[in-house]
Amino acid sequence: MFRAKFLALIVILSMILAACTPAATPTAAPTEKPKAEPTAVPAELPKKGLACAPKCEYKDLVVGFLQTGSEGGWRAANTASFKETAEQLGLTLKFYDSQNDLAKEVAGFQQFIQDPQVNVIVLSALETTGWEQVLKDAAAAGKIVVIQDRRIDAPDTLFETYIGADFVEEGRKSADEICALLKNSAKKNVWELVGNVGSSAAKDRGQGFREKMADCGITITNSQTANWSITEGKQVTEAWLKESKDVQAIFAQNDEMGLGAIEALKEAGLKPGVDVYVLSVDATAGAFKAMLAGTLNVTVECNPLLAPQVYEAALKAANGETLPKWVASQEGVFRATDPNLKQIADGRKY
Repeated sequence: MFRAKFLALIVILSMILAACTPAATPTAAPTEKPKAEPTAVPAELPKKGLACAPKCEYKDLVVGFLQTGSEGGWRAANTASFKETAEQLGLTLKFYDSQNDLAKEVAGFQQFIQDPQVNVIVLSALETTGWEQVLKDAAAAGKIVVIQDRRIDAPDTLFETYIGADFVEEGRKSADEICALLKNSAKKNVWELVGNVGSSAAKDRGQGFREKMADCGITITNSQTANWSITEGKQVTEAWLKESKDVQAIFAQNDEMGLGAIEALKEAGLKPGVDVYVLSVDATAGAFKAMLAGTLNVTVECNPLLAPQVYEAALKAANGETLPKWVASQEGVFRATDPNLKQIADGRKY
């Protein structure tokens, strides 16, 4: 009897506790924060141009120009070309000097993307890589982008066109010219002064030179960057000369480095242009002066006066036209032996 009453009491207490305990609420699965979608960029740039298309004029263009810096005569002539041509055509130019600093150049690109007035961005890239994201940002913002002077490693769907030299061909021409200079030389040891190693000009000129140098048995016994600089070109050459003077020619990837090498050769008691042949690339006024003095044998031209072609391409893009992905600049080769060298030098604009 007692046992039955005890069991009944337990049952009653259990019922009371169940009634006082709130029902368990099922735990909801944690809500995931939606991931931010990247800016949608079309596979190809829209070809609708600017709002003024198809009747845009130069006065409708506001161009943000990203220059690498001011490393020599070629760059100064390139900058002058953009400023002078902008005035002649009546377009608005916003100039940004990257001071040879890639981080600053990328930041300058972003500034132009965010600038509501700028509708065209012109890039002269310090290095070939690191541009894809800002190009996507520019495309999403509706900016027209034209690459000038130096190529970049990015899909060509993200910019309108590239206008500039065939740097690989410049390297090939340089090798051909040194082969001709060393035709009767028993030894063919060549020193190479390289530009900014991350730039397309340095990479491609070196590639082109190596493609052709085997034609006459050239051997590159020294190769080092001198960053497009007269001072560094001299310093690097001086260091090499202290180790050995067994060199028959110097290939400088721009005129400034070549001029620096000439000074180092002179101070080492060698006659540049005679004891050691010197070839440089760009064909600036300094190179012509050295050729007329007999210290530089050859300069391979790289035309810096690209602004007219760049602005014309930008206007066509603004009006919705489809452009070729590369517009090559016209260039030649100049030699100290050219009979009309003085006349050519007097007529140069850079």
